[in-house]
Amino acid sequence: MQAAGIVCFVIRNDFWIWLAGAVILGLGTALVYPTLLAAISDVAHPHWRASAVGVYRLWRDGGYAIGALASGLLADTLGIPFAILAIAGLTLLSGVIVAVVMYETLPTQQPSATKTTDP
Repeated sequence: MQAAGIVCFVIRNDFWIWLAGAVILGLGTALVYPTLLAAISDVAHPHWRASAVGVYRLWRDGGYAIGALASGLLADTLGIPFAILAIAGLTLLSGVIVAVVMYETLPTQQPSATKTTDP
């Protein structure tokens, strides 16, 4: 969703497309943020959960700074639309990697056999 919202900013210079892109990007971001924090908290032991969340946030926030610098360089050399599409591509790639690599940590539950009692 985030990648699709970002692409909307490049496909046309139209208020309604940009508004749709902003809404889609906002919804995608609203889905990602709590989910990633929950995933970190889910796999981290309670004794080191706070440190795990801190490390995650360090790299996430560092990615904002590095991403801003990298997209600025891309925009200067190849143009703003290319930089925005590169951001959308990286966003999509990260989502695909997470979908392929991450796994469910909740143990699967076997259906209970119906208990029958003989009279």
